[in-house]
Amino acid sequence: MQTYKGSCHCGAIQFSFEGEPITKGMRCNCSFCSKRGIVVSPYPVPEAQFHINAKEGALSLYQFGKKKAKHYFCRICGIHTFTESPRMLGHCRVNLGCVEGVDTFAMDIELFDGKHLL
Repeated sequence: MQTYKGSCHCGAIQFSFEGEPITKGMRCNCSFCSKRGIVVSPYPVPEAQFHINAKEGALSLYQFGKKKAKHYFCRICGIHTFTESPRMLGHCRVNLGCVEGVDTFAMDIELFDGKHLL
């Protein structure tokens, strides 16, 4: 296991998590994710291994459609930081663009068909 650290753009939301080495990323093709264009962690991170430190009022939630997925972002700078997985409650997928030392432009990306699943 490796410890990863990350934050939103302004630093109001900081987080860390333990996980396997990140060698690839995942994109979802649902309407919300495709408009954001982010790359998320290839595996869901259990809440017990995900630690959030956020300034009061900075962490905000967005849901749409059937309101199954919980998309968290910074209310100050607008950066999406993580999503609580609707398929595995108590787990989240992390925006790898927010993770220190992870280059999403240099990794293989797999596609998740959320457009037809969610």
